[in-house]
Amino acid sequence: MVFKQASAEDAQRIAQLHALSWQQNYRQAFSAHFLDNEVVKDRLTVWNERFAHPKENQFIIIAEEQGELLGFICSYFEENPVYGAYLDNLHVSANAKGKGIGTLLMQQLAEKIKVRNYANGFYLWVLDVNYAAVTFYDRIGGQRFESVEANDIGDKTFSKTRYVWSDMDAFLKLVASKKRG
Repeated sequence: MVFKQASAEDAQRIAQLHALSWQQNYRQAFSAHFLDNEVVKDRLTVWNERFAHPKENQFIIIAEEQGELLGFICSYFEENPVYGAYLDNLHVSANAKGKGIGTLLMQQLAEKIKVRNYANGFYLWVLDVNYAAVTFYDRIGGQRFESVEANDIGDKTFSKTRYVWSDMDAFLKLVASKKRG
């Protein structure tokens, strides 16, 4: 498995994995019409824009094996003065789940935060209906900070929770111990 910084050539593969992940995990949060008819175009538009006009603090890493995209992470360093880097997207293909790819991608982010000496850690928002992700974030030391109702993506209102990892040393130690154990 190889981890590398994503480029514009990866936009379509990332958009497809992103859309498929939403179709598989967010049936309770978004309408069937959106997921079945609009999500692929929506995600392709988002990813083409992100690569065409990247923010200065944008950090996108992909995990692949023999040319197959297994997962990706998109974050924005120092996006929030309190919580630090915003982990906007973390998606792993269904056939690669359970292999630690999500943890390894988050570890890449934590190591970059640490190397750059940023004062804060990172945070993300997870839709509450994504039970597998909620369980995963709880298991790897995420602290639930707040839950809110939102409608900033898709076409329905949903509940989401902010998870925060404020100590990169503690996070990296925790994920290292899980690899050994």
